[in-house]
Amino acid sequence: MSHKYHAFMCVQSRPPGHPRGCCTSKGGGQPMFERLMQKFQEGMLWEKGVSVAQASCLGFCNLGPLMVVYPEGVWYQPKEAADIDEIVASHFGEGKVVERLRVTPSK
Repeated sequence: MSHKYHAFMCVQSRPPGHPRGCCTSKGGGQPMFERLMQKFQEGMLWEKGVSVAQASCLGFCNLGPLMVVYPEGVWYQPKEAADIDEIVASHFGEGKVVERLRVTPSK
């Protein structure tokens, strides 16, 4: 089966005090991925052509936690479980970008 969406959630973890920080230290990488996986399994998203994966550093640590969805290349900054729920329902379910959670990465 071909995938309609590929979602990558940063779960990078760096030591405390690291100059770049990490998505996990900013309160979200791993918990947001766990919520994404929960929604993935509950909604059987693989049947809808959605693939999700953990990612190491996505390179824009100042914005974390981060998720990027391809093929559109939409970057999201989910801060709580409800944000993940909204992305799953809107982006994966209806094909609509969640603008309030969208960010534009820049170094």
